[in-house]
Amino acid sequence: MKKKIGIGIILIVVLVIVLFAFSKNPIVSCNIEIPENYMEAVKEQAEGVYSKRLPLIPAYVRIERYEEEKLYYTIYYFPLGTVGMSYIEGVGYNIEKQLSRLS
Repeated sequence: MKKKIGIGIILIVVLVIVLFAFSKNPIVSCNIEIPENYMEAVKEQAEGVYSKRLPLIPAYVRIERYEEEKLYYTIYYFPLGTVGMSYIEGVGYNIEKQLSRLS
């Protein structure tokens, strides 16, 4: 019984460490060419939790398209959910699609 509890605690600690690492440096997927300052802005904005009231940790950011100086991307949060975002330099960020469950 003590062995199972010990293994459970170790797994929880490892999960917390991995989630902390993702929250500070989410994986960013970009298959298109975008300006470097846009990439830095997306990485900076995606760090941390969704909100103080809703503790979701960003694990993955997928950059979808870049058109007319506007960048569209989706942030995938742990434990579940996505937020559709856009960014324009000089204007800032905009939530295009509110938090929704993964489907």
